[in-house]
Amino acid sequence: MSLVFSRSLGVSARGASRRSFVALSALTGLALPVLTGCDLPGVSKGKGGSTSSSGATTGGSASPGGSATASASAPAKAGSTEWQKLDGHVMGHKVSVEVSPVVRQDDKTSYIAVKLTRASDDASIDTINASPYSDDNKLNISNYLGVPSIYRPGTGVSLVKLLDTASGRVWSAIDGSGLFLELAPGEDMTSYLSFGKVDTDTVTVMVPMAGFTTVSVLDADDAKKAKIDLSIAQAALKQSSHDVPELAAPVAIERYTRALDDSTSTHAGGKDITVTLASDVTFASDSADLASGAEAQLQTVASQLSQYPDGGTLSIVGHTDDVQDDAYNQTLSEKRANAVKTRLEQLTKLDKWQTSVSGKGESEPKVNDTTDQARAVNRRVEITLTPTGGTSKKNASPTPNSSGGGKLPDPKGPVAEGSDGVTVKSDSGAQLTITIDHVTRQGGYLLGQLHTTLSSKNSTNPTFYAWFDDKETFFTNSRGEDGSEEATTYAADGLTLLAGGERIYPADYRDAGFKTHVPLTELALTPFIKAGTTTICVVWPDPGGDTVTLDHLPAPHLGSSYAYRLTDIPIKNS
Repeated sequence: MSLVFSRSLGVSARGASRRSFVALSALTGLALPVLTGCDLPGVSKGKGGSTSSSGATTGGSASPGGSATASASAPAKAGSTEWQKLDGHVMGHKVSVEVSPVVRQDDKTSYIAVKLTRASDDASIDTINASPYSDDNKLNISNYLGVPSIYRPGTGVSLVKLLDTASGRVWSAIDGSGLFLELAPGEDMTSYLSFGKVDTDTVTVMVPMAGFTTVSVLDADDAKKAKIDLSIAQAALKQSSHDVPELAAPVAIERYTRALDDSTSTHAGGKDITVTLASDVTFASDSADLASGAEAQLQTVASQLSQYPDGGTLSIVGHTDDVQDDAYNQTLSEKRANAVKTRLEQLTKLDKWQTSVSGKGESEPKVNDTTDQARAVNRRVEITLTPTGGTSKKNASPTPNSSGGGKLPDPKGPVAEGSDGVTVKSDSGAQLTITIDHVTRQGGYLLGQLHTTLSSKNSTNPTFYAWFDDKETFFTNSRGEDGSEEATTYAADGLTLLAGGERIYPADYRDAGFKTHVPLTELALTPFIKAGTTTICVVWPDPGGDTVTLDHLPAPHLGSSYAYRLTDIPIKNS
């Protein structure tokens, strides 16, 4: 069964998770040993620090040992050698996480150690998983904290991210030690991750299904003070190397929003901002005359331009659908682009902006389809601002989109305050309670942790991911990126905030390997869970204000069972 087909129907391959199947396939193709559920060569077993698996190590010099370990509520300051502790809930299982400081080995490579301990009283695999694939009660951590891609065999906990929220950057792991990291109740192991050069004094670590914490960044000379043996780290990584060197450099954290009335969408990257105007709102049918709805749209763009007094380059490009012939559509697209420019000149000064205006007709559709929905998406005007000096000011303090006003759209499902939680039910009989006490403001972002508790009376697939994902169609996300499926199949990218007339999607970044945007949230919410508590981490662009509202819209083909809204979520400063 194809992965896309199984996702669309909400069913799973029998006997193994998608993540395990993908990784097994990849490793087999690489002629590596595949021994899931078996003892790996060179593995020692035991309790409380005696587990070691294929590049993963036990406590010893890789664990905090006698060094101080701080809770996540007390973030480390520059120069600190303390490890930080998080209490994770990994797809229904209790796993504590200890995170070391980042150690810069040289100008090219940095290391971090992540120690994972499964609670001795943790529930069994059979109790938690709808389709258990382990006959020895081993929890495969790499299924949930490793990269879920056939192109990148999951190594260790390689989905851990390093965030510099002050400058809006993210580092992805180049490599991680271990192949399939498995834990029995009471066991622990340490996985090492390598990154490119981390050039900050502190960094925020995002550990999937565990949370966020701040650690210091140390030079190699201070590694021993932090109880980190670089030789062990290097040996562990070399043992199961699957490095992806193109991930070494940090990349800009980006922002994608939509007006609540769907009249505009805005993408803010590290260098430019693109505002897409829906032509069905901006213009009358087959006309280049601005409609009444265009005013709010263009006021939004004018506000964006005014934030950058030094100007830059401004591109205005018109697009049409494919209903008329090529010549007609080309002319119409050019006229619409020029109409937008004329009105912007009336709303704000463009003298410091080098402006270009063009039309593409039907030649560059956003969605390659002939449905009415696809054609509506393709009818658009794209306005791209490339400010002198980049968009850092925008990322640090986003200006809410004025289009759509302050009134929230009617909810599609149950509503409750974030701290009280909302309970939703699926057609399969599964019941899920979702809460979020607060979000934390850090830099230009909000860091949030949802706590979810699932129960199902039967072992049928409850499609757990469907309560959190963003699925505009079977194959694309809300950005309309056709290639997004591989990276975001089980992602929590549909957890949006409603504020300032906008629907704000999780912050994301353009991944060098996938060539699409990858959200800063959970990427491996596989559908096999039937019970237990799971922590879901999300990073959002900060819209300002004191509270936010979280809203999840289900995929059109799944109906309203997976829709809900959490209101009055307080914003706390870090």
